[in-house]
Amino acid sequence: MKNFIFFSLFLVYGTSLSQQVHSYSDSASNAQELYKFKEYDNALMSYERAKKLQNGVKMSAYERAKLDIELGQTAYRSKDYIKALAHFQNAVKAESNNIKRAALLRNLGNTSMQLKKIDQAIDFYKEGIKIHQEDEELKYNLSQALREKSQSNNPKSQKNQEDNRGDDKQAQSKLNEQKQSGNQEKAYSFEEEQKRKILNDLLRKEAETKRRIEKKHGAPSKNGKDW
Repeated sequence: MKNFIFFSLFLVYGTSLSQQVHSYSDSASNAQELYKFKEYDNALMSYERAKKLQNGVKMSAYERAKLDIELGQTAYRSKDYIKALAHFQNAVKAESNNIKRAALLRNLGNTSMQLKKIDQAIDFYKEGIKIHQEDEELKYNLSQALREKSQSNNPKSQKNQEDNRGDDKQAQSKLNEQKQSGNQEKAYSFEEEQKRKILNDLLRKEAETKRRIEKKHGAPSKNGKDW
């Protein structure tokens, strides 16, 4: 599918100044940094901890939906398409802007295609086009989904397509082997070493945040509240 939309990452803060807010913001911030380093699986776990803590933070439904967008795109990057679908559905319910809503519907359609739910993808694309008729990418994705549905109903056509894909994969594999054999061994990179150090620090901070949350939940509450 064409152009999956990845929204800009942003940190959502609640209005409370409690420990719950600090734990929430720590998890969300760490998740964003891990995402930037393409550590999508670790980022997803950190975002999910932030989502659980979000229930104890006072914020609007619109602000809550922002975290669902980040969760959805991180889950998609991690190839956890079921979670991605659920979070994008939460986000689209809170979005009133038609252009942004259409972009989310496009993501829902693309995610559905990854799950092989072609009819569901077609419905999402159609809904997006209905509210934003100028979106050419939605129209393109819809045409691709309709074509794939037609081919799935025609086994002979589908077999020809699979044969062509196999030939393409073999050609690409040979090309990659040629590139790899021609590449020289990379020299030591100070920048890459610094990135690895920063990433290790982020993972350590995330572990410390998790331990702090677990310790807080395991201790009796001083103010009588369960958050």
